[in-house]
Amino acid sequence: MCDFETLHYNLKDELLNIYKEADMPQPTIKITSLKSGKVCGLANLAKLILYFEREGYLVVLNKDEDYREWEIQIEAGILDLMFGYG
Repeated sequence: MCDFETLHYNLKDELLNIYKEADMPQPTIKITSLKSGKVCGLANLAKLILYFEREGYLVVLNKDEDYREWEIQIEAGILDLMFGYG
């Protein structure tokens, strides 16, 4: 059983750190590079990524491919999580 609250916290923290340290306004990362996947596995991470996409925090660039191949583009909306709007 996955603890989605822990996964949510870890993914949010990881994406914010990637965004803050990036040298471009919309950084991209492969789903397999996210350490958050170790919390509940890639399938559950993909579920939460789809939720974050719906909220406007990121975009899955190649959603038509297998979720293990997804590349995620982090959007400026991720800052809402840092400032408490999300």
